[in-house]
Amino acid sequence: MSQQAIDNLTLDLEELRRLAETSKRTKVQQLLSIDIRKLETDLQNQKEQLANKEKQQQQPSDSVKPTPVSGDCKRYRVELKEYAWDQSDKFIKIFVTVNDAQQVPEESVNVEFTANSFSLLITNLNNKDFTFVVNHLLQDIDPAKSYRKVKTDMVAIYLAKVKPTKWSHLTVTAKRIADLKADQMSEKTKETEADPSAGLMKIMQQLYDSGDPETKRMLNKAWHESQNKQSELKGASFVE
Repeated sequence: MSQQAIDNLTLDLEELRRLAETSKRTKVQQLLSIDIRKLETDLQNQKEQLANKEKQQQQPSDSVKPTPVSGDCKRYRVELKEYAWDQSDKFIKIFVTVNDAQQVPEESVNVEFTANSFSLLITNLNNKDFTFVVNHLLQDIDPAKSYRKVKTDMVAIYLAKVKPTKWSHLTVTAKRIADLKADQMSEKTKETEADPSAGLMKIMQQLYDSGDPETKRMLNKAWHESQNKQSELKGASFVE
């Protein structure tokens, strides 16, 4: 049990509530309501377990307690969300916005690379730890040749491509969502489905339930774009 797990659950719960507020379909609302209640229960249980654990650790012992030092203060972990990406023949370049990133020592900014993912951790920046994780990259990268640079209010992450091919999307999830949206707009889908959005919403909900932070960011973006598109179509029909 950790504060990080509680923070992640809290972020998941907030995004589910936002999805529920914008949802128009009754079935989708019901599914979201069930997931929200599950997360609320899980979050409460984890908070209680963490509180009990901290209470046990604070119980007096026969030994003399050490005097706290300035480095012992508790830091909160924050998930970073603002980023952009670009590419060249050799690298995928990720630009993560982090205010005051240049103020921490170089050793406090660490990136771990695998063949299909990376995770950024910045420790003790303004008494907080910052994380940014992307899983399921569209293609494999070379961890040994990948690296990062700290810039003003930004961390630039360079993912070395194994093959010098152009990436259509950053992750497999992003490509899957784009493909689903394309299928939804095809003429075949419009003719064979009474409600073209129902199948897409079901798949997006399943992806959200099992997804990592990057998946959730992509799904939220796709959801809002879909809602805006539906609003535009309704407005056009009234004009006609």
